[in-house]
Amino acid sequence: MGNTEELMNLARKVDKILKEELTLASIEHDLAEARIYDLRTVGVQGDQRTYAYPAEITLYRGDKFIWDTEFLEKLSLRVTNEVDSINRVVYVIATRRPN
Repeated sequence: MGNTEELMNLARKVDKILKEELTLASIEHDLAEARIYDLRTVGVQGDQRTYAYPAEITLYRGDKFIWDTEFLEKLSLRVTNEVDSINRVVYVIATRRPN
């Protein structure tokens, strides 16, 4: 398993990309959060198997979901291509933050 500092560093990198993409899409930054799970998943990149962390991105938007497939695809590709040790992006779509 990863250490806390490594996971926090990965989360900061994913969050930076997330904020950049939200800005480009004119979506408020406070409507999203990035987390890294402390487990490894198997993925395929090119012809290679990878064993890396999944990134969770939670998107909120009042009474509407942020469900623009082009936005989600671009974000996922950027995260998996630009952040070493991340091979999967999962999304949590919610109408409001939990209490």
